[in-house]
Amino acid sequence: MSNSTNRSVKISLDVLQASIILPMMDKYMLIVLYIGGMLGSLLNIFTFRQRKFRKNSCSLYFLSASITDFFVMNAVLMMDALRYLNSSLFNLINSSRIGCKLGKYLIYLLPCLSSTFITLACIDRFCTSSYNSRLRKLSQLKVSRILISLVVLIWVVFSIHITFLFDILPPTPAKSDPCRSPSNVFQLSLIIDGYFFSMYNGAIVPLLLLIFGLLIHRNVRLSRRRIAATSNITSNRTIIATRNPNLNRHNLHLITMLLIQSIVTVILNIPYMTVALYGFYNNAPTDQMLLLLYIIFVYIARWFWFSNYVKTFYINTLSSEIFRNTLIQLFIDISDQMRVRIQQ
Repeated sequence: MSNSTNRSVKISLDVLQASIILPMMDKYMLIVLYIGGMLGSLLNIFTFRQRKFRKNSCSLYFLSASITDFFVMNAVLMMDALRYLNSSLFNLINSSRIGCKLGKYLIYLLPCLSSTFITLACIDRFCTSSYNSRLRKLSQLKVSRILISLVVLIWVVFSIHITFLFDILPPTPAKSDPCRSPSNVFQLSLIIDGYFFSMYNGAIVPLLLLIFGLLIHRNVRLSRRRIAATSNITSNRTIIATRNPNLNRHNLHLITMLLIQSIVTVILNIPYMTVALYGFYNNAPTDQMLLLLYIIFVYIARWFWFSNYVKTFYINTLSSEIFRNTLIQLFIDISDQMRVRIQQ
């Protein structure tokens, strides 16, 4: 047997092993991500509801994103985990017309909502850090409430088309999933459900986060330079300075949290959307080595994508002292309340 034949057989065995091992890893990764995501989103919600945060417009966007992430955990990630944990229940839900249409609707709606809230938070911090008074006026609680309501309404209405693009169909040798698009609307489904979704979450949102992230960084640097340039110590030791009134310690912490969130969001979003866009224009590789790499990359990209809805709490905790202190105080308050109830 030639070396090339031996190599081909070895690669084929590697592909076979990967097709067995990766689904097993996927099962446990989904469980870990679900637990981490549920814990993180709940703690985020409780923390951003505290007095120190709830009157800040950026915190309201973070709160909205955290609530959305909570539903992503239960409506999207849980359904994927259910495929491994209870396949009969998954098949029962997936093969019902309501379960099929509602599931596809939420898979489309929730990630788009979460991405939009983070983008709005980034735009809000750009307005906050700006020296333009008109832009700073946009960074208000009443404005954020209006925008959040408007965004939810737009995405809820826009995503309704998904319920018309998917239905329960008889399985075929090529397509075993009963919940899929009929052939007469498949192309439309590919464009709207696939291409637009991937472009929005994988290209448009990351691009906006990068642009406004750089603008925020520039505004903060300009603010510091302006303070240094306009500050002077007079004969009576009085320091005269001009500065952006919105760039206080609390807002700077929110800006730091948001910039790190934006960078990580871009990193975690792009691989999955790259795989999705590649799949629209290409079939799976026929070369065994490329197929092996493709399968591995698909699973890693999938884990990255789900991590995007898990990360927020942990990044906030690591990057902001104010967030950590608020969280600790929340636990202290809960502990004190429990102690009082026990004593009563």
